[in-house]
Amino acid sequence: MNNFTNTEMAFRCERLSVRIERLVENFLRMGALSLAGVEAETVLAIVRESKVFLELTALDLDVERAFELAQIQRQLSRWHIHWSEVWTNDVSRLEISTLANIWAQQLREMAGILV
Repeated sequence: MNNFTNTEMAFRCERLSVRIERLVENFLRMGALSLAGVEAETVLAIVRESKVFLELTALDLDVERAFELAQIQRQLSRWHIHWSEVWTNDVSRLEISTLANIWAQQLREMAGILV
């Protein structure tokens, strides 16, 4: 069993639509900061937070949608593990920005279906 922080538990108690919107905001912010190539620690903090938020959101989704979130979480984990190499590479930062924006759009579409 995971030991979640108070912030993470508060997130878990939010409505599903609010949790998804928070993830969308995280991904949009991650995408913008990655393009700028600044604030590596801020982006890494967003990556860490998003990994947990994805897990806490997937708990309330059907298997197919939970699997989609798990795939995003896997990519975030790959970046997290190799952060120093990923952040210093322009191509990798562009990939972060591109995927983060794609994920934001996918989550918005998912939220529209769930409403």
